[in-house]
Amino acid sequence: MGVVKGGIGGKFCYGGERGHGGSLHRFRDGLKCGYSFRGNNPGYKTAVEGARVSDLNVPNRTLAITDNLPFLRSLNNECIDLIAIDPPFAANETFTGRPRPPISAAEYAEEAALAAKHGAAHNEGIGETRVRDVWSWNADIHPGWKARIADDYPKAHAVIQAVEACASENEAAYICFMAIRLIECHRILKPTGSIYVHCDYHANSYLRMVLDAIFGTDNFRNEIVWCYTGPANTPRWFPRKHDTILSYSRSDTFTFNRDAVRVPYSDSFTKRRQYSEGEQGITAGYSEGRTGDEIDESFGKGKPIEDWWRDIPAGGQMSRNEITGYATQKPLALYERIIEASSNPGDVVLDIFAGCATTAIAAEKAGRQWIACDMAYRSATMLRRRFYLNGIQLSGTDKATQEALKGITKQQSRMTFVESKIIGPAELPQRDDTDPEPYHHLQQSRRRGRPASVQTASWSGRIPKDEAKALLIKKFGPRCWGCGYEPRRPNGSLDLDLLEVDHIRARRAAAGTPGSDELYNLALLHRTCNRIKGNRLTLEEVRRYNADKKLLYVNTLGELVDLYEATRFAAEQIAAYDVRQVRQETAAV
Repeated sequence: MGVVKGGIGGKFCYGGERGHGGSLHRFRDGLKCGYSFRGNNPGYKTAVEGARVSDLNVPNRTLAITDNLPFLRSLNNECIDLIAIDPPFAANETFTGRPRPPISAAEYAEEAALAAKHGAAHNEGIGETRVRDVWSWNADIHPGWKARIADDYPKAHAVIQAVEACASENEAAYICFMAIRLIECHRILKPTGSIYVHCDYHANSYLRMVLDAIFGTDNFRNEIVWCYTGPANTPRWFPRKHDTILSYSRSDTFTFNRDAVRVPYSDSFTKRRQYSEGEQGITAGYSEGRTGDEIDESFGKGKPIEDWWRDIPAGGQMSRNEITGYATQKPLALYERIIEASSNPGDVVLDIFAGCATTAIAAEKAGRQWIACDMAYRSATMLRRRFYLNGIQLSGTDKATQEALKGITKQQSRMTFVESKIIGPAELPQRDDTDPEPYHHLQQSRRRGRPASVQTASWSGRIPKDEAKALLIKKFGPRCWGCGYEPRRPNGSLDLDLLEVDHIRARRAAAGTPGSDELYNLALLHRTCNRIKGNRLTLEEVRRYNADKKLLYVNTLGELVDLYEATRFAAEQIAAYDVRQVRQETAAV
């Protein structure tokens, strides 16, 4: 069933943003395969009922409707066998599509009710689906992401900087968005696991660099070119008619089933070989020829597929029954090939950009477990529809779905019923593992930036800066006063080096009274907020900026540190410090 080993002794590395972890026991669990059972529907294979991969803390057939980053962070280390994703392409446009058949009023009401249950607003219209693929630093990227990547993943950070310098800020923002998620993908993959990232010419070169940085160049497996055709009107360049699928493994011991994805040899090939290949191989002279049975024995299994695929149609060339109307839908056969090649029956397949559920249905049909995540509540309807059209009724699929699909499918005579689960942002799984202390191989051995001591010769405050920082942390906690962020390392421990002591009002303020170095003018700021503040803004202005840009880690500004309370505390500490100084001077005399 295809576990490929490379290197001396089948060497593999552990890694992950939350620590490298792992053990031989987990490695062996990663090699175990479930059994494939046939369901009630002919030709359909279900995943092992009730199976649970070691350390997986979310049930099989779960759709999470939420931002995929917190969902990824809620998954245990090394619990996923295969990640197959079709993320945004950095195309700088919003794609719209009209579901086929149209979303019914009953289906839309179900979506709205599900959103209300999760305490969220429904984010799709009844008539269309939208995929936003426009990126900017201010609207889409939290400053803490880039700071965390810079501190713990310098190679990935270097890629982001290179993209910003060579391409544009928007494309760099997209790569930052992807990098922080790919870091988590690396952590949750089993040592035998693989990831496939679907992209196109807009950002494939940048994604390959960031994947090299996170997974390592030694773990690059393939750059698959998926070719297709269709109308094009491009007089100034060749029509761009292929996508790229980047494939990486977690280590050099990984699952790969070459024989599971062979394709038939062409008739012309087998006819040529019938007369040109004898018992000793291909001959230059004439051959008497071989029988059909002999040809089937030699070539009946088909040929190993190369890394360019042109046998899977796209878009309007897909089967009419497969087309969903979703704007960025990919063919089912494409993801069936990926799943068959890089996982075994019973393995867990994850898709964090679920869309119209192509990866989920491909995994289910192949007898794999699956977990999916998407931001849109429309994904719940698409998931139920896709499964129902394939003879599988997920729990929660009611008459609304069945009525909506009446016009394009016959009633299934033998429907397979399976349990599934839809969760929202407040229902994320709880991790039950512990990250080991050592960081993974991507983290630099020494953190760049300021040393632990931040005292400077120009400091005029009575209380030394390092002591002021300790006092403020002890009183108000290790949180940024500008956004409420509590900096933690990948293993969950506090990272106080990311908190800096700076002025509430700058000493060289552009307007008003300049600030001082005294404790009543000091605040704890995450380095990102401190850079935003600079020498121009006051702390209040930084807070308003973060609120406007939706960069707060709290719900309201009122939850941040009360500056009046901080001033009173500072006055008490300065008075106590003065008393100590007088006593020390008196004792010295």
